[in-house]
Amino acid sequence: MLPILVVYTIALLMILSELVAPSALMGLLGLGGVAGSVAWAWRTEGWLTGLSLLVVAVVIVPAAIARAVRRLSLKTQLEGTGANSIPGIMPGMDGTAVTPLRPTGVAVLDGKRTDVLTNGEPVERGAAIRVVAVEGNRVVVAPVERRIV
Repeated sequence: MLPILVVYTIALLMILSELVAPSALMGLLGLGGVAGSVAWAWRTEGWLTGLSLLVVAVVIVPAAIARAVRRLSLKTQLEGTGANSIPGIMPGMDGTAVTPLRPTGVAVLDGKRTDVLTNGEPVERGAAIRVVAVEGNRVVVAPVERRIV
């Protein structure tokens, strides 16, 4: 019985090695080893031993692998609204430049001081501005007099 279990165990390890380093050769040799050891056990040890080895190979080992893979999978779900990382700042909002914007500076938007950026044109302190885009933590503004399309 010991030689049968050795062949059976090595064959199962060959099949499991497919998870780490996929290659058809190891899987096919493992399948052949399992089938051979089950047939060998069935003939020499009886049908109960052969059936037991077959059930372990076909039911228990795949179930254990599936359970291990489920435990390793990521279960955390990230929350958020997307690229807008500055809450409350949306395109189309109006504000006032607190410092000269050449092209960066500080503006008051929705009552909060916010670092802003223009598209290159200078904006004087105190000028009315409008948010053109919010890209991550960048707030792009333009003077209100300029028509935004």
